[in-house]
Formats: sequence, C-alpha cells, structure tokens
Amino acid sequence: MEALSPVRWLPRRALAPGCERFDPAAFQPVLKTQLLVLQATKFCNIDCDYCYLPDRDSTARMSLATVRLAARRLREDGLLGDALTVVWHAGEPLAMPIAFYDDAIAVIDAEIGAQSAVTHAIQTNATLIDDAWCALFKRQRIAIGVSVDGPQALHDAHRRTRAGKGTFERVVRGMAKLREHGIAFHAIAVVTDATLADPDAFCAFFEEHGITELGCNFDEAEGTHLASSLAGREAAHTAFIHRLLDRAPAGGLPGGLRVRELTAAFALIAEPLPRYRWQGHAWPANTQVLPFAIVSVAAGGDFGSFSPELLGQPSIEYGDFVLGNVERGSYLDSTASPRFERLWGDIARGIAACERGCSHFGFCGGGAPANKFYENGDLASTETLYCRTMVKRPFDAVLARLETHRRANPITQEPPC
Repeated sequence: MEALSPVRWLPRRALAPGCERFDPAAFQPVLKTQLLVLQATKFCNIDCDYCYLPDRDSTARMSLATVRLAARRLREDGLLGDALTVVWHAGEPLAMPIAFYDDAIAVIDAEIGAQSAVTHAIQTNATLIDDAWCALFKRQRIAIGVSVDGPQALHDAHRRTRAGKGTFERVVRGMAKLREHGIAFHAIAVVTDATLADPDAFCAFFEEHGITELGCNFDEAEGTHLASSLAGREAAHTAFIHRLLDRAPAGGLPGGLRVRELTAAFALIAEPLPRYRWQGHAWPANTQVLPFAIVSVAAGGDFGSFSPELLGQPSIEYGDFVLGNVERGSYLDSTASPRFERLWGDIARGIAACERGCSHFGFCGGGAPANKFYENGDLASTETLYCRTMVKRPFDAVLARLETHRRANPITQEPPC
C-alpha cells in the first residue's frame, strides 16, 4: 500500500478556506453506507459483566426527529446504495415502546423511499419478548438476533439481571415465543474461557433449540470491559474452533448448525474480499475501516463511523469518536474537521501496516479499529486478539481441513477438456 501519511484527500467541495470534504465518489466502486446502526435507547434491562457500553442505566431515548435526520442525511449525502441494513442495537432495543418501531420504520421508509431496499434487524437479549413484540417482528419483517451464551451455567455466569440473578430461563422463554410465532432468528454467543472447556455441550445447546445460525463473538477487552478471559488461552481456543468445525462441517449441513466464523472462512477461501480503488491502491472491502460504510447514530443524534463500538467511548484524542450530530450537520460535512482527518488517517495507517505484515490481509482487510484501540491503544497498530480469535484461527482451521480432505481424496486424472 502506498504511504498514507499525510492522508491525501480527494475533495468533493471546499467548505471553508483550507477545509475539504471527503468524497466517497472518489472510490471505485463508489463507497456507500451498507449498515446504519441506530441506538434507540442506551438503557439495558440486564447487566452483563462483559458489556462494553457505558451509561446502560440511562433512560435517554431516540426521537423520531433524530430517526428522520439519520435517514435523511444518508440520502442527502448520496450514501444510499441498492441495499441498506438498519440495525437497532447498543442498549436493549425492546426497552422502547413497540409503537416507536412502527413509527420509526415508517419515517425511514418515507425518507429513503425506493432508493434503497431497507432491511431492519434487532439484536435483543430476548427477555422481554412476548406476543405483541412477535406481532411487530412479523408486521415489519424485522430480522431477529438473540444474545444467548449457550447452556445455563455459561449463560448465567455473565448475563444477569441488575439484581444479580441469571437470565437464562427468560431468554429460553423468549426464544420459545419466537418459535411459537414462526419467527426465524439467529443467535450470538459470547465465547469466554469457560466456553472452551466443552464445545460439544455448547453446540448441542443451540442444536437442541433449533438454532441453525450462530455467531461466536469472543470475550473482548473493549470499552468498559477492560480484560478478556481468552487472553493467554490461544491453544485452547484453537482446539475449540477445530471442534466447532467437526460439529459443523463445510459450514453447516442443511438443517444443521452453521457457525458464522466458519461459513465466513469458507466463503473467503472461495472468493477473497472485493476491492475498492482509491488513491491508486486497492482497498479490501472491510466495512469497519472504510469511512461511512457503517454509520452509527446514538440516541441523542451524535454519529460516528468505522467500528460501531467506538461511538461515545471516552477519548480525548478522538473526541469520544463523535464526528458530529445529525441535528447540526450532515455525515460528509463532518469530514472537513481535523477530528475526522486524524481518525481516518490513523485507521488508514493501521490498514497499511496490516497489509505489510499480515498474510491474512486479503481475507480481513485491516482488522477492527475498536479492538486495535482497546487492545493496543493505537488505531494505527496491527494484530489483536480479535484478529486471532475471529479471523485467523477460523480461517486457518478451515484451510487445514480442506487441505486434509484434498490429500485424502486426490484427483487421479486430468479433468476433461
């Protein structure tokens, strides 16, 4: 990758003498927003001990006016592509009134119209799901993800109420209610050091509950959660990944369990990340490192880009990763600021460093800025525990399995012409 310091901007227009605005149209193909993360509320009704979010007891709520501006700014900035996913996340979305989502989705539809195919998704702890919520999910065709860590002992060790009680039974009831209404959902589990001890019981839990799509987030040192239980457990995590691959071969058999990290590895081996051309270089399509590929908007209208986990996290250097507020200006107007230039410049230098030193770069595209910041204290740094647990080990396990299969089943004759 060419030298990226200082960053050379390709301006759309000058806002003031010496100030230039970043131009997504300078990318080929043109850079568009793929994911809009909306924090309807900061509040969460439970108190997971590994959560990265501060202010989880805040009762601040996103207004419909903020929802409208969050969507309008995308349209006005030319950031809408053919498809947009809106994820309601960062806090417990179901702590909001049901009517809010009917109204908010109508507002977004009115602002975006037919310009993009919009899909809505909610990531929930499932403790508040009832018939009325299920009716909303079906009425608005909302994709549902449930946060559940596996068997009760694993789940209740970390996902507890504010009174310190486990939430497992309430989550299981919530999942049962979804199945009762015929609502498909995926699960996301946080893998801790305790999870590594019995991968078979871990997988069996999801299979027994009819879950076919599973994401395995690792216990991250991020935000208010300062240390990962997986630090120093490299060999145990490698064995865990290989056992998951035994349970979900080839990314999951029809009707069986599909593990997100493994299916992603199979897909990347078949076809590495597509590339964006910018400033004479090909940039892998990692949405966490490309400006405004992801836009996150907090309940009060503050917005950021890159890793959604960064927005609002304390940082003097980067101004709490807040680029602006939808009530006071557009997304792209914020790129004329020194804050954006420093943030994007440091992330870009981190991408360059990853490309120079990492054999997995073509399958990852520069890592996750949030993890670089929290693990290494430097957005311009390279490898993290996140890289090893979420990308490298799953990828290497799948590649090794494919190579073993190839050796056991050699091609004995030339294919026909």
